[in-house]
Amino acid sequence: MSWTVDGRPIHSVLVSRLRYLGDIVMSTVLIDVLRRGDPDLRIGYLLEDDHAAVLDGHPGIDHLHRLRTNRVGRDAQARIGRTSGDYGSRSTLGVIRDLRRDPYDLAVDLFFNPRSAWLLKLAGIPLRIGGTRKWRGRLFTHRVLREEVVADHPGFNLIAPGGLGEHLCRLGPLTHGKSGLVFADWLPTQFEPGELKPRLVLTGENRQAGERLAAVGIASGSPFILLAPCATWLSKEWPTGMWEELISLLLERTTLPLAVLVAPGREDAWAPLADRIPRDRGGVLPALPLPEALAVTGAARILVTVDGGIMHAAVGQGVPTLALFGPTDPDIWFPYSGSGPYRVLARAPHCHPCDLHECPAFICLPDLEPAVVWEAFDSLMGAADPTGGRRP
Repeated sequence: MSWTVDGRPIHSVLVSRLRYLGDIVMSTVLIDVLRRGDPDLRIGYLLEDDHAAVLDGHPGIDHLHRLRTNRVGRDAQARIGRTSGDYGSRSTLGVIRDLRRDPYDLAVDLFFNPRSAWLLKLAGIPLRIGGTRKWRGRLFTHRVLREEVVADHPGFNLIAPGGLGEHLCRLGPLTHGKSGLVFADWLPTQFEPGELKPRLVLTGENRQAGERLAAVGIASGSPFILLAPCATWLSKEWPTGMWEELISLLLERTTLPLAVLVAPGREDAWAPLADRIPRDRGGVLPALPLPEALAVTGAARILVTVDGGIMHAAVGQGVPTLALFGPTDPDIWFPYSGSGPYRVLARAPHCHPCDLHECPAFICLPDLEPAVVWEAFDSLMGAADPTGGRRP
């Protein structure tokens, strides 16, 4: 035992982040940090079944608790494929029963919406950490706000920048038993700036991914450029015409084939890209279920994408990633630039960041020119692989 909360020993922790894909990927830093402090800790993870594939088989997680959902709405429709197959998901009542049957000492809720807050309380987990000032904060035994952690530990942001720190700050009530340090003091003794990033270890769908790539002329194991233009919200998407110009530059200046990954229900919107790619240089993939989409992403030599779950999943798999940002703040949602072959491009007009799902002006992404994206791609490609993919 190495972790305590209020002097109580912690032998097991349930991390809860019901959705969304990108946040779930980012939250894997908690798994590595908790394990660093106590390799014998039992760790569970609670998430909606739509996203279970992204953590299935993760070596740091002892048990996945899959919450069955049937959500509707724009964000539900726009995600990169629902998980297919029976992953042993449970209803809310079923999850509560499972958690009562095999209880945890501590729950760390990274979503703290009413459903997750009530679920963890009804499961009888004695210590529950959340991060909200709203009424449901009373359902947690500890409420942790990032600004309070940073005020007392100004170096915290250096180790855990942006969204990574937004998740990691919830561990503030923990004390490391062997060192006697509170969490925010212990973290800098274990990690250097730029060291922490998401980590995914995916298994299972490589054969299907190979078949999908072969259908657009990309042989199994061959290097390829992956383009993922879709986002949950249209305000995060680079215009189709810009992607078409970038594809022309990539075809002209590189030798690698191109694959385009689109989201279910968005195939028609991105069909024009298929006409831009010759048959012998790749093509647009059909909409894939999440496990296959993740496998294709992990197989890419390099990814060009927008702010979304696939972007985070690529970083978690160590794939060189160029991210194009619009209304959201890259300092929060792309805290990876110092931790590997990851780059972000963003314009910063006077209204940025606005985080709007719909924007009548929409000037940030359209102002990002394909030639600028190509230059960043070429630089990233050279840094990641000086010998690969570029024409002499």
